[in-house]
Amino acid sequence: MGLEEIVNQILMSHSDLNRKQIMEMIENKKREAGDFLTDETAARISASELGVKIVKKPLHLKIQIQDLVSGVNDATVTGQVVSVYPPKTFKRKDWTEGKLASIIISDKSGTLRVVLWDAKVDLIESGNIQREQTVRISHGYVREGLDGKPELHLGDKANIKILTKETKKLADIKEAGGPVTVEGTIITTPDVREVTTSRNEKVWVASFQLSDETGKLKVSAWRKLAETMKDLTVGTQIKMKNIYAKKGYQDSIELSSRYSTIIEVLAEPEK
Repeated sequence: MGLEEIVNQILMSHSDLNRKQIMEMIENKKREAGDFLTDETAARISASELGVKIVKKPLHLKIQIQDLVSGVNDATVTGQVVSVYPPKTFKRKDWTEGKLASIIISDKSGTLRVVLWDAKVDLIESGNIQREQTVRISHGYVREGLDGKPELHLGDKANIKILTKETKKLADIKEAGGPVTVEGTIITTPDVREVTTSRNEKVWVASFQLSDETGKLKVSAWRKLAETMKDLTVGTQIKMKNIYAKKGYQDSIELSSRYSTIIEVLAEPEK
């Protein structure tokens, strides 16, 4: 077991200490021994004096949000997604392009910013992660954010498992907002047409009625999704992820797609 894992276990057992203080303790032990101790041995002695029992297996921690401290390199936490922020691109020092995105999750102990890097950003771009889902994040590493609070960062080794996918009933969508996931049956033939937006941009939109056992709502699928809808017929059952509710004619609630909206065909009508 290396120095880093021992320090991480001390951090988890002593929230009153930070990484700098623990490293100073380790250096003091080495100086007291005339620098005959290795970093790992000095760290083990420091841990013993602090009453921390060092386990031999690699550190893999499943903890609450309030227990996370900067420096932990393999943490697992479960929480509900409360916010999803769009991806950003940046240039590294070697001029290669990187990507990052972030979400906010919460559990009964607090809230946490989770930062996704590079390939993990695909989970945001694909719409797989949505508000109100419960997710389990494993093999993340904790760093201090700009606000001084711990953040959980997800690199190549990290994993996100979606434990619940909240599907809204149409009758329960009463206010503008989102994103939400809905399932239903197309009950009117999609009307696909070209329109001019307020920005003087010409785009395609498909309008149709979606119905489930609780009610029905008008849906507008924009741009590429309009192309998808033109091939779907009345009676087709679909799921729409990351769709947003807005106020339409006479303040009635409608559903409208955005860049992250995904349409899945669940079942086609019998012929």
